[in-house]
Amino acid sequence: MLGERVTIQAPTEIRSPMGEVTLSWASAGTVWAYVEGMASRDILQAQQANVVATHKIIIRYKASVTIQHRIVWRGKTMEIASVTERQNRTMMEMLVREMQ
Repeated sequence: MLGERVTIQAPTEIRSPMGEVTLSWASAGTVWAYVEGMASRDILQAQQANVVATHKIIIRYKASVTIQHRIVWRGKTMEIASVTERQNRTMMEMLVREMQ
């Protein structure tokens, strides 16, 4: 089931010598995942819950992953729109949208 590798990235702030703060992304780990493009029906259901998503990603439960993180899969960067615990906290489902 979990046949794809995805990288979880966490936001980090970098300060320049002049004191300017820039947002950057650092790898928080690479995990096995199930990645599925969402069907039109599923996209409409997600939009009713005010979530814009293009893919569903399932990974083993990782408490540290939140909507503040993002996912890189096959060179595509995905913004996490929602995170839901599944199967008694053994799995985690994320609705994500591909960033342009």
